[in-house]
Amino acid sequence: MKIKGKEEFWEPKTQIDTINESVKLFKDRIALDYFGNKITFEELRHMANSIASQLSEYVKKGNVVIISTQNIPQFIIAEYAIWKLGGVVLPVNPSYTEYELKYLIQDANPKIAIASCESNVRKLSHIIKIITTNPNTFHELPYEYKEKWRVEDYCEEELNLKSNKFRMDNVKVNVDDLALLVYTSGTTGKPKGVPITHSNIYASSWIYKNWFKYTENDKILGIAPFFHITGQIFHITTSILAGSSIYTSFRFDPELSLRIIEENKTTLTMAVATVYRAMLNVLDKQDLTSMRLWSSGGMPMPRVIEEEWRKRVGDWVYMAWGLTETTSPATLWPYPYNGNLPVEPEYGIVSSGIPVYNTEIMIGEDGEIFVRGPQVVKGYWGMGEFKDGWLPTGDIGKIINNWVYIIDRKKDIINASGFKVMPREVEEVIYQHYAVDEAVVVGVPDEYRGENIVAYVKLKKGYSLSDDLAADIINYCRMHLAPYKVPRQVRFVNDIPKTPSGKIMRRVFRDEA
Repeated sequence: MKIKGKEEFWEPKTQIDTINESVKLFKDRIALDYFGNKITFEELRHMANSIASQLSEYVKKGNVVIISTQNIPQFIIAEYAIWKLGGVVLPVNPSYTEYELKYLIQDANPKIAIASCESNVRKLSHIIKIITTNPNTFHELPYEYKEKWRVEDYCEEELNLKSNKFRMDNVKVNVDDLALLVYTSGTTGKPKGVPITHSNIYASSWIYKNWFKYTENDKILGIAPFFHITGQIFHITTSILAGSSIYTSFRFDPELSLRIIEENKTTLTMAVATVYRAMLNVLDKQDLTSMRLWSSGGMPMPRVIEEEWRKRVGDWVYMAWGLTETTSPATLWPYPYNGNLPVEPEYGIVSSGIPVYNTEIMIGEDGEIFVRGPQVVKGYWGMGEFKDGWLPTGDIGKIINNWVYIIDRKKDIINASGFKVMPREVEEVIYQHYAVDEAVVVGVPDEYRGENIVAYVKLKKGYSLSDDLAADIINYCRMHLAPYKVPRQVRFVNDIPKTPSGKIMRRVFRDEA
């Protein structure tokens, strides 16, 4: 089965063209706000030019440059500086270990790295040149968050942000040139580099801007990590394209984010489902009426969270689906949407939306989803191109009335006594239990059944671990699931490990089991 999004036309542009046009249109408007310190579009470009002049000694067209920081202004400024030089940005999670970093450096061969104080990249100065940047440069991190996040901030600000001189060779940047090299999470084997062009970025930014109707009056709550594809596109490049303001605060904290919304009247955001769960846990009487769009991608959204958010906040969380390889969006909910929650009847899974502009979705014979469109990369770094432009996503899904439903990851399907069990279906039921805050379901090897189903559960506050409660959760599953889908065991945990972008790390539980 194959469906395609609405046909629209756009002329691809480089990110340099985009920021130059935005400066002309929105010169004195606020581009960034970091704990109240504001930077205009003109100031942003001036600082990017200054850093570009500084980096021109090291960076030539096509060179890869690491940026490893949390959500601070320097990430965005340095990124546009690298693009101005024709360089390729390799965004890196600051918490990556030396082992992980050495692999990326060996595979991508970056020429230089820009690293904030808290980044482990700084430990590799013996193998790559490092330019440090400080998270306090634009605003001192509030003490309570510095302690909570255990921020190391005792390093020098080496980026030249305010030089009055801008000198470098005139570099011609083309739409088909690489702009980003983003590595996948590597849940199986080594991470793979995803080479993203300026054209890919513009296509995705144009999609978000026009789909969700971004304008220069919008204020984006920038809580997805900038080193993740969602933060890159939804928060940064789409906002720059539209002239919107980005409100960022180093890292996500639920109470801090709700306060930023209330005080600054932000209007749009995108984050993973666990972020919405965290905000629900601290939601009180904050005024969130300025927000016209709550969106979520990167991982499944449990139906119970959607329904609780709608009940307490008054809005649906608009689901999105895409991958690093699709430069973020492949499907989105129609906007605006005032209908009922779109739920797949067999598994109870919330839809991830309909195909975005000029994007084709195809379901293969085994249920795997394939995607093709202008935002989809051609192939992996150092590997061949995808056949006929179709990206095999590794996700199993369905199409019902043009809506796409992501059932599960192909590799996560459990084989219990010959029956195929989708972990998400079991998790959806467990989430509905009164005591459950978060849940992960995995298959455990079993000589007789092939695999047994084990549920890892984090309880809500006020509930204590007990055999009786575990039995109650299993009995609840028996009431709502076929016998072969019922977990054989419930294991309570104090925390559900997540990636820095907030995705639940199912593989941790699979390895433990």
